[in-house]
Order: sequence, then C-alpha cells, then structure tokens
Amino acid sequence: MSPFNFQPVQLLELSKSDAPSIDVQDGQLILTAQRGDERIRITAPLNQVLPQVHSTQVKMPSISRAGGDKRVGELNGMSKLNEQSVREIRLMMSDSKFVKSFSTKMALLAELAKAYNVHPATVKNVVDNVSWKHVRI
Repeated sequence: MSPFNFQPVQLLELSKSDAPSIDVQDGQLILTAQRGDERIRITAPLNQVLPQVHSTQVKMPSISRAGGDKRVGELNGMSKLNEQSVREIRLMMSDSKFVKSFSTKMALLAELAKAYNVHPATVKNVVDNVSWKHVRI
C-alpha cells in the first residue's frame, strides 16, 4: 500500500477562505487550514515518496546576458552575415536613389536577401537595427 492511498472516513472540503497551505517538514507532508476558530492539520509520511537530496548547489549558466553575450555577430556560429555585409546593407538602404529603383520595399528586401543568402526578415532586422546593433556605419 502506498503512503498516499488513504481510506477516507469523512470528506474535508477546503476553500480559499480556509487559507489552506501545504508544507514538507522532517519527511512529513503537512496540510494546514483555519476555519473560524478551528485549525485543521493533516500529516502524512513521505519517506517512500520523496527522493533523498544529497546536494542543493545550483550552478549558474556561464554566459550572462547582462554582462554581454560573447556569441554576437560573426562569433555566432549560425551567422551567415559578417560586419562588412551588414555595413553594405545599411549603406545601400540609406541611398534613396537605390531604394527608389525598386517597386516596393519588400522587393528590395527580397533582392538583398537573395544577394546575401539570407531571409528577407534578416535583412529587415539589420536595416531596422534589431540585429547587429553593435555594428555602426
């Protein structure tokens, strides 16, 4: 028989107003609630249910976003662009004659994407300074 296979003698219904709380202390599951002047406390052993914890040390990730991610730009192994190509894209987009030579902005983004072998959304993110923020013209 498992420790949680209780045979109920009566039904106990708790609501939010009873302020129920569950805690684990010394291998016991403790349910407490307060209804009016009465305090309800139910305990159950957990010795066969909970695994033994031998260490509680938590290791922090080695890369912190706050301290600056070291995998930006060309250092990211998935990157198809480099700083030079980002500068070229931004310079072309700043040339109004070049931009006006295309029927729509989407056509321009698609053409640049094809030239640099990336998705048009990648080019748009470069132009809008969403990605490659560290690169200046």
